[in-house]
Amino acid sequence: MEAWNGGISFLGCSVFVSVSVLMILCGVAMAGFQNVGKVSPGFGGTQMNWIDKDGKFLVSNDSNFAFGFITMSSDVTLFLLGIVHVGIRTVVWSANWESPVSNSDKFSFNESGDVVLYKSGTVVWSTGTGNKGVSAMELQDSGNLVLVRSDGGTVWQSFSHPSDTLLSNQEFTEGMKLVGIGVKNLSYALEIKSGDILLSAGYRTPQPYWSMGKDTRKIVNKDGRQVSSAKLEANSWGFYDKNKNLLWEFIFSSNTDPNATWIAVLGQDGTVSFTNLPSTGSGSVVTSPTKIPSATIRFD
Repeated sequence: MEAWNGGISFLGCSVFVSVSVLMILCGVAMAGFQNVGKVSPGFGGTQMNWIDKDGKFLVSNDSNFAFGFITMSSDVTLFLLGIVHVGIRTVVWSANWESPVSNSDKFSFNESGDVVLYKSGTVVWSTGTGNKGVSAMELQDSGNLVLVRSDGGTVWQSFSHPSDTLLSNQEFTEGMKLVGIGVKNLSYALEIKSGDILLSAGYRTPQPYWSMGKDTRKIVNKDGRQVSSAKLEANSWGFYDKNKNLLWEFIFSSNTDPNATWIAVLGQDGTVSFTNLPSTGSGSVVTSPTKIPSATIRFD
């Protein structure tokens, strides 16, 4: 049983029973248990329910990733709903980065299979998976949050809805967008367009400032074809056509460990950096000196 942290009225309860029995008799809301691997529909709560777990209510089986409420560094009274790498507390995915919530706002994985986040009673984010046969929500060892059917089929996954980070073996396809927010609220976007992968600054008319097609550091396997997807694999970023033929490779590290977990992050300066995430309790963070673009871009 979780430890009680206080702050709840006991009015009307017997003072002659143990604290654990007192909680049961009074219906006191206890700090929530932290689930491992998956949860079922009918699950929910607020950040306060898991305050003793730093707001995280679901961890992956290998304990490397956790899902739940994340305290914003700019305002400790506001929270994102997202996934963090436990070892270095790095946010790798966020559902509501444009609309943070308070510690009393509710997260719900309801009986219909929809996952919903409320702010002052209003929906600010949802997976839109109600009545689609969802039987469980899983946080995989890859860092992917997945809603599955009873037959194991995927209904929704966070890998298909990235925020500012890509993880190893996360397929990035045409129609997806990586978004970073820089100084003065200037936004940056990474996306696949016109058969190439581009970085653009978010002016009224987006301003492209880098493309993989023009980056001379890439290795060309096959040229003259359209890029439709990309994936981080070991120490390289691979770019593929619609038939999954490897067109280009961008090697960002000399570490060739196939089991390394790398992330590509679109930062506040508009550059993409690459970091190797250690397993929980072992190793250290390694950030590659290689960045995209290779030179700092100035936006006046």
